[in-house]
Amino acid sequence: MKRSGQQLKGRDAILRAARETFAAKGFDGASIRDIANTAGLNLSALYYYFDSKQAALFELIRTSYQEFNTAIDEALNAAEPDPVARVAVFVRVLVRYRAANLASSRLLLLETERLSEDYRPEIDELRVFTRGQLYEQVRLGKEQGVFDIDNPDLAARSILAISNVLPQWWNPDGPLQVDDLEREYLEQSLRILGCTERGDRLTATTLPPIPSDT
Repeated sequence: MKRSGQQLKGRDAILRAARETFAAKGFDGASIRDIANTAGLNLSALYYYFDSKQAALFELIRTSYQEFNTAIDEALNAAEPDPVARVAVFVRVLVRYRAANLASSRLLLLETERLSEDYRPEIDELRVFTRGQLYEQVRLGKEQGVFDIDNPDLAARSILAISNVLPQWWNPDGPLQVDDLEREYLEQSLRILGCTERGDRLTATTLPPIPSDT
């Protein structure tokens, strides 16, 4: 069903309230009434959009994956076709997305397991697709001899692990800015891959606009 502009604004306001509430209280500690209070709505108005906090969490996590996958697709389409350049683009987008979406990223990384079985299949499919974008390029790089690694899947998992911890420690008001993060995380990822290439080529691709939850 197509929603009106007013309905979309109401839905987005509730999702922002849900994100703030989950960030403050955790998913288990938050109630649907807490979300309604944060949004400044009564429960009946909130239930028009979401029938449970599970539904709100699902939509927040799904949106994060969809936004990131869209940004990755655009960036990879603009990148050079070799695996080194494409891994570099993936890491750059991942770091910038995490930095621009700290609260949403924490929810995705820490609360996804709270989703019930009814909501898991679609999220699992999105997660597999997202990881596959990186895994495929790492495997290809090993085959071509540009990555000096024994286990491509483990190497790709390690890159995701160091990047995904960023929302748990980084403060935008601290000494490290987003450009610093991108440079350092790209360097660490190339080291994990045993890749010797460095230089401007790996940062030459212009990245698409990165959505932000702030």
